[in-house]
Amino acid sequence: MITDPQTASALILGSALLCQWLGARLRVPSVLFLLLAGVAVGTVVDPDEIFGEILFTGVSFGVAILLFEGGTSLDWSALGSAKNPVLRLVTIGVLVSWVVGMAASLVLIDIDPKIAVLLAAILTVSGPTVIMPLLRVVRPREPSGSVLRWEGILIDPVGAGLAIVVLDAIIEDRSLTAILIRIATTFGAGAATGLIFTAALIGALRARIVPDHLHIPITLGAVIGAFAVANLLRPEAGLLAVTILGMGFANQKNTPAGHITEFNENLGAVVLGVLFVVLGARIDLGEVADGLLPAAALAVVLMVIARPLAVLASTVGTQLRAPDRKFLMVMAPRGVVAAAVASLFAIELEHEEIDPGPLVPTVFTVVVVTVAVASLVARAAAHRLRVGTPDPRGVALVGGSPFAMGLARALSGLGVPTMMIGLNEESASEAAMEGLLVYQGRLDSPVFHETVMAVGIAKAVALSGTDHLDAYATGRVAEEVGSSNIYGLPANESAFEDESPGHARMILPEYCTPELLDVAFGQGASVEVFEAPWVPNDGWLAVCKVLPDHTVTFRTDGTDAVAGEHVVALGPGVAKVVAVEEDG
Repeated sequence: MITDPQTASALILGSALLCQWLGARLRVPSVLFLLLAGVAVGTVVDPDEIFGEILFTGVSFGVAILLFEGGTSLDWSALGSAKNPVLRLVTIGVLVSWVVGMAASLVLIDIDPKIAVLLAAILTVSGPTVIMPLLRVVRPREPSGSVLRWEGILIDPVGAGLAIVVLDAIIEDRSLTAILIRIATTFGAGAATGLIFTAALIGALRARIVPDHLHIPITLGAVIGAFAVANLLRPEAGLLAVTILGMGFANQKNTPAGHITEFNENLGAVVLGVLFVVLGARIDLGEVADGLLPAAALAVVLMVIARPLAVLASTVGTQLRAPDRKFLMVMAPRGVVAAAVASLFAIELEHEEIDPGPLVPTVFTVVVVTVAVASLVARAAAHRLRVGTPDPRGVALVGGSPFAMGLARALSGLGVPTMMIGLNEESASEAAMEGLLVYQGRLDSPVFHETVMAVGIAKAVALSGTDHLDAYATGRVAEEVGSSNIYGLPANESAFEDESPGHARMILPEYCTPELLDVAFGQGASVEVFEAPWVPNDGWLAVCKVLPDHTVTFRTDGTDAVAGEHVVALGPGVAKVVAVEEDG
């Protein structure tokens, strides 16, 4: 066993990041890999022995960061007609899941009835730790995406608050009146603390009393502070406080918060991975194996009975279409908050000399089963129900040069979603007259992000020849598609190295600068489409190839194109222009 804290921490962090990279490469949620990695790490690392009492303080702060990060993605104005279903899901839906979970736990698991009530309360929690990765992969249409996003974040403080009330009732044998008072005070403390910290933080940023380089540290301090203060007032009230703080950021318009949100997304990815690995490492596989079948049966009941009933009760009479309802019924994963709360409550019960029974291994099994099922079926269910958006295959072209216009015509003619960016009024009018899609709004606007997602942009190519425009526009697109999908022309390459998120890759040979291409088009060059197989001839240069499913591949000479594919080529006469330029 590893006993050195530094080595153990490095192993945990490395495993977490490797699993997330693997999930991104395979385009599947990384949560399942993280849980399995946690189990593997647990064979050589005992987190309780190495980190001691500080372990669950760190876990709690990690959950707070994740809920804040999730809250920053919640735009109330964008929710529209889905507001009513969301509110019902985190109230009526929670109660339905709780009741069904209680009944199933008592029937399927050998457990004390009081612990069964607590177990069912904990398992009402879903959370952004599993919902957000699933949504990034599945990409459901609205309103399904917004409903799941809001429910996944709001249900954490609601479910955890319900669970803490049940725990108190078990430990102190409270009356119904005392329980109701505890519910009200827990949510009241969380809401009040969250609103106070939100007002103070946004007010400080708006008044510019916080230096720019301290925006992120101060915000992170506010998250930890709100969480700690709310929990000091009422246990688990901090979950609601940090969720409200995140929502406050998402819905205020007084101060720019993009840089803070971006940092929290990056930090959240690290925290998510570490939490799942640590909690997975704490699991006793022997206990899991002993209760595997009953716990798996409980997970099936929660997915097949509890979730459909909860969705049905929460959406009846609303404007949600039947396919959206069915998709919501499929999405019933449990996440890291359920696992963390179960572990914390088991320790507290043991301190009170109350046997928690199979509480922790049961929750762990349910998390693994529900996450595995959701990961495997969500994408297929979304497409079958026609609530999922197709995989992005579009191309964004920056600039309105003759080459850019020719490439846009060729790609659009082959059915590739193509959007032109950074055009002047004359070029924009010309493109619009030809039926090409042009974005003329601000690149720093949320509308640009929504447009990129709606069009299904997967790659961007900088063609304007203006370094600042190319770097900024492709940088904004890269926030959605990744810097590995950014391309450019040779003359612009140095600009990308310093100004854009990644190093743009050239789509044409080094001599094809924007200036040379302008000269070549003035002398009759053009962009044409050829069916494969294609052999370069008469000075034609392959720009890209387009597959039958409209996927575009740049950095190709066209000779690898097969029947059914098309090659988009530049020419003729570019080589002649080069020769003339060299002679001159």
